[in-house]
Amino acid sequence: MKFNERTASIELARTIEQNKQDDVRAINREAAKKESDRKESVNMQFWHSMKEIIFMIACAAIAIYTLIHFA
Repeated sequence: MKFNERTASIELARTIEQNKQDDVRAINREAAKKESDRKESVNMQFWHSMKEIIFMIACAAIAIYTLIHFA
């Protein structure tokens, strides 16, 4: 097969374009992972707060129950 400068140029352009697309995909994957991590962090903070609130309500209920029945 004879070397063809035009074919080589086209293949080089395709390779460059493919590399650009790969870079964009990698950036998109990274952004999606960061968003997923952020959502998970927000979710964990929410449930931690809910556990604290439920614990306080349970403690208050136990205290009220104790005061009513043993006072």
